[in-house]
Amino acid sequence: MQKINKLILIVILLCSSIGVIAQSTNSPYSRYGYGVLNDRSVGLSRGMGGISYGLRSNLSANPGNPASYSKVDSLTFILDFGVSYSNVRLDDGTNKINKDNGGLDYITMLMPLSKRVGFSFGLIPFSSVGYKYGKVQNLNGVAYRESHEGSGGFSQLYGGVAYEPFNGLSVGANVSYMFGTLKHDRSVPSISDGLQNDPYTSFQYRKFRLNSPKVDFGVQYEMPLSKIQTLTLGAVFSPKMTGRGKITQNTYKVNSSSGSMMTGDTISHAGLDVGFPMAIGFGVTYARDNRLLLGADVTYEAWEKVNTDTLINDGMLSKDRFNNRWKVNAGVEYCINPYERSIFKRMKFRGGINYSNSYMNVLNADGRIGGYKQYGATIGFGIPIRDHIFSDRTSYLNINFEYTKLKGDMSNMVNEQYFGVSVNVNINELWFMRRKFK
Repeated sequence: MQKINKLILIVILLCSSIGVIAQSTNSPYSRYGYGVLNDRSVGLSRGMGGISYGLRSNLSANPGNPASYSKVDSLTFILDFGVSYSNVRLDDGTNKINKDNGGLDYITMLMPLSKRVGFSFGLIPFSSVGYKYGKVQNLNGVAYRESHEGSGGFSQLYGGVAYEPFNGLSVGANVSYMFGTLKHDRSVPSISDGLQNDPYTSFQYRKFRLNSPKVDFGVQYEMPLSKIQTLTLGAVFSPKMTGRGKITQNTYKVNSSSGSMMTGDTISHAGLDVGFPMAIGFGVTYARDNRLLLGADVTYEAWEKVNTDTLINDGMLSKDRFNNRWKVNAGVEYCINPYERSIFKRMKFRGGINYSNSYMNVLNADGRIGGYKQYGATIGFGIPIRDHIFSDRTSYLNINFEYTKLKGDMSNMVNEQYFGVSVNVNINELWFMRRKFK
């Protein structure tokens, strides 16, 4: 009964979190493609630069490689959820601006189904849209200001299973439902007959909804190097998936003086072929005596072959919209002594770095097409907050300090710097325990 009650509680928490997962960005780049991709790492991996493929832990769910779920022991129930805050600094070479964002990041859970089978499900962000800017245009010698604003994002609801057929080898798979809405609004004052004081303004409200399946396959292999050393190899493959998109566009012409609508029109296009790329990743971790953990990942995503439609209307042709993406992550975790009573000595000290190129292109002020490079670094701390009286399982409060820089490929593109902090609570509980009566 206790096991069932916990599962019901998690389902309620997960359902209530749908729609409030933070799509946190203030980036003009998010006007293009699917928006800015989120770092989908959770728990301890976030403090280690986002590594996941070779990360195999019984302390946290790791949806980055579903093969990791079988590491959970037969009595464990893990709930992991996190929040974040960031300050972004935008610089286009002439103007500078600071903005804040944040909110609920993710929620995941992990539990055993049998001795060698682990199960996880949860909700994590995939991409974010958030921008508000204007630019001066010129028509027939008349200057006017065109304004753009966007919000929304895509989320990933996943469920996955891992099986360890024999010691050392684990295989797993995630099945996900990708969903969300991107909103792009545009307003332009009417310019006619060279008159700058035309009283009408045109508003365009565009919504892009996407629903798509996603499947990820993972494998991990643990190789003991000695009694206290282990090397873990991991790989993940995600086939290209095609989903269905819908675009709805509302256009209005409003009298700027009276606020009355002069004309209005709604256009809707459903059944658009859109989706997500084939991706493949490899990773390795080295562990020593529960005190030192080193890891690195490399990922390739074939975005250029993703189906898109010109109706997305982000100013890009379909052939120019996406770039194939490479990403590299590396991280470390160190604990002074996991068996000491001192909280400080049992703390997990983490750090990591990552690099990637942009998966989408943008149009710069000169009408040229280009992307950006993304650099990141993290410092994290895992603070033990509770030890279970019946076992050595520990719950952690994980705090990460993060820095991310987006640097445009061309000199007149916007550069972005993110300074953030994320906090997640990792609750490690007994799933069930059979009591013996004399």
